[in-house]
Amino acid sequence: MRCPYCDQDEDRVVDSRPSEGGAAVRRRRQCLACAHRFSTYERVEQEALAVRKRGGEIEPFHRSKLLTGMGKATANLAVSADDLRRAAARIESRLRALGRREVSSERVGAEVLHALRELDPVAYVRFASVYKGFTSPEDFRRELATLEKEAPPKRQPSSPTAP
Repeated sequence: MRCPYCDQDEDRVVDSRPSEGGAAVRRRRQCLACAHRFSTYERVEQEALAVRKRGGEIEPFHRSKLLTGMGKATANLAVSADDLRRAAARIESRLRALGRREVSSERVGAEVLHALRELDPVAYVRFASVYKGFTSPEDFRRELATLEKEAPPKRQPSSPTAP
């Protein structure tokens, strides 16, 4: 590793620790020539992931596009930007775990639906209406019936205890 101060390539590692939630390793180094300290980060280089669209064209996967679509579905809802970022990271992780260089846009959409279902039911229905191409109120009724059928039972408010 070349020192950013003197450009020499002799250094020693002073400290190593996980960083970015375990996705990287931070190494604190000291140059043996000038004694300056600097940090380096090691990350796994991810293979490019591509998305095959319905029309057959292929484009690179971009988490930012995922976040934009999810952001539209959650607009004016109580879903934080951090929740969206974590959900998008989980989606990308699941897509990469498939072990393929290319995934279908349908698979991406299904993963987004799954994530939005956990975040907010209204966001789920908003996204589903576009993703599944709803054309009538009956499409919404059918999706809501499915959502309600598979939803966990709501907790009953606790009644006050008698003295």
